[in-house]
Amino acid sequence: MKFDAMTVGNHEFDDGEDALAPFLDVIQFPVLSANVKASAAAKVGDRIKPSVVLEVGGQKIGIVGAVTTDTPEIASPGPNITIEDDVRTITAEVEKLKAEGVNKIIALTHVGYPRDKEAIARIPGVDVVVGGHTHSLLSNTDPKAEGPYPTMIDNPDGYKVPVTQAASYSKYLGEFKVVFDDDGVVKEADGDPIYLDKSIEPDAQVLARIKELGAPIEELKAQKVGETTEAVDGSRENCRARECAMGNLVSDAVLERVKGQGVGIVITNGGGLRASIGQGQVTMGDVLTVLPFQNTVATFQLSGKDLKEALENGVSQLEEGAGRFAQVAGLKYAFDKSAPPQSRVKSVEVMENGGWVPLDPDKDYLVAANNYTRQGGDGYKVFAEKAKNAYDYGPGLEQTVADYLGTHSPYTPKLEGRITEVAAAQPAEAAAPAAPAPAEPAKPAEPTPAQPAPAETAPTAPAPAEPAPAQPAEAAPAQPAQPAAAEPAQTTHVVAGGDTYWDLAAKAYGDGTKWRTIAEANPGYRPRRLPIGATLTIPAAQ
Repeated sequence: MKFDAMTVGNHEFDDGEDALAPFLDVIQFPVLSANVKASAAAKVGDRIKPSVVLEVGGQKIGIVGAVTTDTPEIASPGPNITIEDDVRTITAEVEKLKAEGVNKIIALTHVGYPRDKEAIARIPGVDVVVGGHTHSLLSNTDPKAEGPYPTMIDNPDGYKVPVTQAASYSKYLGEFKVVFDDDGVVKEADGDPIYLDKSIEPDAQVLARIKELGAPIEELKAQKVGETTEAVDGSRENCRARECAMGNLVSDAVLERVKGQGVGIVITNGGGLRASIGQGQVTMGDVLTVLPFQNTVATFQLSGKDLKEALENGVSQLEEGAGRFAQVAGLKYAFDKSAPPQSRVKSVEVMENGGWVPLDPDKDYLVAANNYTRQGGDGYKVFAEKAKNAYDYGPGLEQTVADYLGTHSPYTPKLEGRITEVAAAQPAEAAAPAAPAPAEPAKPAEPTPAQPAPAETAPTAPAPAEPAPAQPAEAAPAQPAQPAAAEPAQTTHVVAGGDTYWDLAAKAYGDGTKWRTIAEANPGYRPRRLPIGATLTIPAAQ
């Protein structure tokens, strides 16, 4: 396959310029990003261009690149590379291309599907967006897709811009046809991603080269490190939004490794967990697939106040599915994702002398993380700026986990309530019992895990039962007047195994094609894998 251009993503900067520069030395097609600015001292030089103009069928096609603006927080571009605002730099480059007579312009981005829709496709002069970063599957045939392929967005200049993305890891190949008129306006746009299953024959030369390069580590990857009694979930959808089994495994492994040093708390960024582990035998290759970044265990001291700030960072970008979400050991916390960022963490407790006690903001705690977050990665600037007695050169994270699996084999994954999502209705305490009550009036025990206080009080005191006629009325179809002020006829649904947005839309609206209405109301969940037990908002039928 011949490539016409690529844009850099945040992972191109994981190991700084030392890893990126050699790649640019040998690449034989343009590498683009309008918002990557390299200083004179940068090893990449001027080899990352803002744009390129191609001649296709006698027509000039402009391609402008861009990378996510939070790359300095989630990767390590280094001091010689600056990541500037994506919209501003794309806009400037589009204007430059238009001045050169180019009227067909593609934005080739690594900023994510939401930003492509909300910002990039709305830049005047951008005609097409080909995106990445959020691993979003867009499709016209898969009910689990996040949106149609392409997704058509209204541009302020009065035309529609097709936005595409084809999932991740080369599982799909985007096939996309665009027809422009003489003025460069898109008249037709259609296609669908091609699933690269076993029917697609791999290139023999590429496979041979992979085998050659991988030979030195194949023996290491084949080593058995332990066994599991069931699969350990390390999915992106869960580990970046809620307590996940892989987060507990990795955090517990680190805690066991350093507890002899007095460390009592571990924080693991969910974005550092890249895969799940299946049931049965576990090899070193499995562990390396989960933890591919060669991170080390880092230890440091941090005040309780700064520890809470770190947890706030972890839940600050839930809507984007950011990798900063904090998986933990030796600590548990509750958050409300409906609250503004930096004020979402509602409670924090730490394990002391075998019991849970509230976090003391004035006390210094011994904490462990990986060296990437300790040095400020994934937005953990508080670790870089406030940590005391930091040591970033502990054992490799992957070996730490492998050793732990060996010691605890067969390992049984666990979820222990370390991280709790507080219901959105809870901030108003008087209304808090009303939120679960209408959803499950016949099962008073079921709301208990989310809101124990109302559930415990209701059976023992008649007082809560008396206002109940008013509270259930909020959800009761026969009495819509009360909920109308806040969420008219809106309901909730607790995800069960096998649920899809398509099925839920068919049940709620009688039309499965309206699944995006539910998806847009629940931006924290990925349509392709809804977490069992999560509570979804089901908007009123329009």
